[in-house]
Amino acid sequence: MSGKKPKSVSFNDKNEREKEIMDWIEEEGISFAPFVKDLLYDAMRRRKDGLRIIQKNNGGGIKIVVGNTTPLHR
Repeated sequence: MSGKKPKSVSFNDKNEREKEIMDWIEEEGISFAPFVKDLLYDAMRRRKDGLRIIQKNNGGGIKIVVGNTTPLHR
């Protein structure tokens, strides 16, 4: 047994939003499964990690990062 558990996603080309997504994926040459896995992982990490202050300066400013992000798969 491979341990893989496929999850399907259906798009309706009559739905303008879903058609726009499909067109964008095709135009960008995105590898769909790795891209979706990265999106899901990023969402999971943001929910687990919350906001993190990563830099403070003497003027009182701060830099905040929401979770971890990964590069887009092309």
